[in-house]
Formats: sequence, structure tokens, C-alpha cells
Amino acid sequence: MKWKLNNRLTLIVGLLILALALAACGGAPEEPVEEATPETETGEEPVTEEEEAPAEEAEEGEAVALKFLTLDDPDQLLALEEMIEAWKQSDSRWANATVEVLSTPFAQLFPQIEASVAAGADFDAFLADGPDIKHYAYNQAIIPLAEFYTEEELQEWVPQSVEEGSYLGQFYAPPIMQSCSLMFYNVDMTDAAGVQPPQEVAGWTMDEAWDAWEKTTVDDTGDGTPDVWGLRWGQGTWWGDYEQGIPRRSAGERGSPTFEGVGADGLTFTGYLDTPEAIAAYETYRAWHQGDRAVTPVEPIPDIFVGGQAAFMVSPDNRIGQINRLFPEGDFNYGVTGIPYFADGAQLCHTGSWHFGVSPNSTNQEAAISMVKFFAGAEGSAIWYEHVRQLPARFDLLNTLPEYNEYPQQLFSVGLQEIGEPRIQTPCYTEYQQLHAELLQNISQGQDVDVEQLVSTTAANMEQACAKYEGWNE
Repeated sequence: MKWKLNNRLTLIVGLLILALALAACGGAPEEPVEEATPETETGEEPVTEEEEAPAEEAEEGEAVALKFLTLDDPDQLLALEEMIEAWKQSDSRWANATVEVLSTPFAQLFPQIEASVAAGADFDAFLADGPDIKHYAYNQAIIPLAEFYTEEELQEWVPQSVEEGSYLGQFYAPPIMQSCSLMFYNVDMTDAAGVQPPQEVAGWTMDEAWDAWEKTTVDDTGDGTPDVWGLRWGQGTWWGDYEQGIPRRSAGERGSPTFEGVGADGLTFTGYLDTPEAIAAYETYRAWHQGDRAVTPVEPIPDIFVGGQAAFMVSPDNRIGQINRLFPEGDFNYGVTGIPYFADGAQLCHTGSWHFGVSPNSTNQEAAISMVKFFAGAEGSAIWYEHVRQLPARFDLLNTLPEYNEYPQQLFSVGLQEIGEPRIQTPCYTEYQQLHAELLQNISQGQDVDVEQLVSTTAANMEQACAKYEGWNE
């Protein structure tokens, strides 16, 4: 069974527009990681003989060659190397398979998936962010996998992940983990400043947190530029909706237009992105970067938290995996507290994380499906967690990890259940995310910025970019 794009020309034009937005937003998560060398692998939970194979069935031990597109995250790349080898060993049909891992920075991953599919590029499978699955499904940049999963298998994941991996009720992409960002802190720095963060999900209000960020912003040299900043709100060095979309939603009460962030149609942003409460939150975001109370650098700094240049960092619990890798002797003293929120609004963390998808252009779809199914299965998920250390999407793994019953990782599990909110659900998420990133960059770095006008214009631009999806869920 092969899946092909019906409106390739339309998609390519859209991608050119998207690329212009991406160029404006700049930023990449970390220093680029060298592409992983091709590995040889085997498959898990193969398609049974009763199921229709999506491509010609591979003979036993056939030298199938796959390409896998993913994020250039060091911990994830280490996990993938082991997962690929375990997949190869799980089924003799894939013993001679090779998998070339193609890694790319976060900001380039999503446009590259669509551009490659539209151009007929030959990668077979890819890593995708949960909110983007509906976008890829609408644009036929991913194939549905519902026929390869039973209802019992779907119930092995938390329901949020199944919903995020589905489009119009059809399952497309198995998940590897879930998420809830809280606030990490450097204990040595907070102790030196006389700050004691609460070790609970409830945490501080935004005003209380800002006071702590100011106390831990330190200019030892007296040159006017802090040597240690109080805050890094978000992972890496990019601007994104996952963490940086939280403050403006937090400015509204649950159920309010500000908190919802988008209309019920998934396409309306005027009256949601630009409410008075949201504008005030964006003004606060700007003041974190510029002005008398600045607590975070205008230019992003790679590895700012683990490098000792920031006292606080808002991040999911994969930060623990990075700390363990960089400080195997346990000599990085950190703690976790709740994510700050506006007192008149609501506390929340965004849920949703990485999923695996299969390209419609793959000429080895049987092998590609087997591989991603293994990756998101029990064995693959355990390997991933060992390296990445983020909330698993599988119940069987999450329920057997003792660390999620103890501080600090317990807070992430509690946070997911108590304050977790999905990011906006729309096939226009990719366009929304890129325009929002451009807005955040302009607010944080621009001079003489009219924040209200910028936000209002962005809301209108989002609606224009999303108009092509009208009627998507009818």
C-alpha cells in the first residue's frame, strides 16, 4: 500500500512561505550534532501474514536500507542507536537492515519533513512533535497506522498521547513520551541568594518567581552584563510554543479566551492571542529580557543552565537525563519547583511530546512500520527513557519507575495530571508555531517595540495562514 500527496504543488508553495517565517525566527536548540553513522538493525512486532503489507514483504535477512529523520539531541541520538540495534535483533527479517539517522536542529525539523515529502525525498520514518501530527495528516505527509494496532495496544499509552497521535479519529503516530515543564534551579545559586523555592507543583506566582530571578542575577565583574542570569524560560536556544506559549495562556482563567489560546475551530486567533491579559503577559515576557528588571539574556545561550550561567530554567524532566550524562558523579546540585503562573490567571504546563511517523514516500514501508512500532513498544521505550529520562507515554513503563514516586521526578508526574494542558489542537499548528516564534523573537530582541500592535498583527497573520484549513474538522 503506498500513500502519495494529492496537492503537491500547493504544499510546496505553502512551504516556501513557512521557510520565510522560519528564517525570520532564527535560533536553534543546541550546537549541531554530527549525523549518526548508519546502523544495522532488526524489527519488533512484525506485521502478521493476515495483515496487508504496505510494501513488498522483505525476505529473511534482506539488506533493507532505511533513513530516519530526527532531532539533533545528543541523548536522543544515543537512545536511537541502541533502539535500532535492539530492533534488528528482535526479528531475523531485519538482521541485515541498515538505518541512516539524519539529525537536524529543532527549528528545521518540521519544515524539512514537509519539504522532503513534497519533493519526493526518500527518508522512511521520522520523529515528530505531537501537535504537528494533525498538520502532517491533513497534508498527507504521514501515513495512517491504525490497521497495525489493536485497541488493546492503543490502550497501552496515556490517552493524551493517543489523541495527539490521531487525526479525525484515525491513529497515525505512536508516541515515545509525554511532558510537563516545571522549573529547575541551581541549589548552590539559590542558597547563595538566600532563596528557598517550594518543592511542590503549586510553586510561585509570577511576581514571586521574578523576585527570585532578580536575586540570582549576578554581575560579578561589574561590566553591566550579568555573569549569571536568573532565568532561562524554555529549552535550548529557540523560541517556541511549548514553553514560551505558557505565560500568556497562564494570564487567563481556565476556560477564558486567553487560556484557550485559539477559537473552537482551531483557526481563530483574534480575540484569543491578543486579549488584554495576553498583551500584559507578552509585556512581561519583554521585561524579562530588557529594562531595569531584566533577568534573562536577549541572545540565547546554549546549555545556559547546565553550564552554570542561569540559576533557574523552565524545562521538562529530560533535563535530568542531560544532567546525568554531563555530571555522572552527581556533582550538579539541582532542585525542581512548580512552573510560575500569573496570580489572576491559572497555572499550567503544556503536554504532548515526540511521536514516530512513517513517510508516504518510503519504498520500505513494512520495515519502517516495524521499526517505529518497536521504538514505541515496551523495549524501545525503556531504552529511550534510560537515556532521555522524560515522562514515558506507556503506562507499563511509567507505573514501574520508582523515581516517579520520589522528589524531584514525582513533581512531573503530578504536574502532568494536575496542571497539564494540551497545546492548541489544529492542523495549522506548524504555521502557528513559526509565526509565534517570530513574534517572541521580535518582542524579546526588538527595539522600540509596540507589543500590542505586534501581537494584534500576528493574530491576523495566523488567521490568514490558517484559512486554507477551514472546514477541516467538519
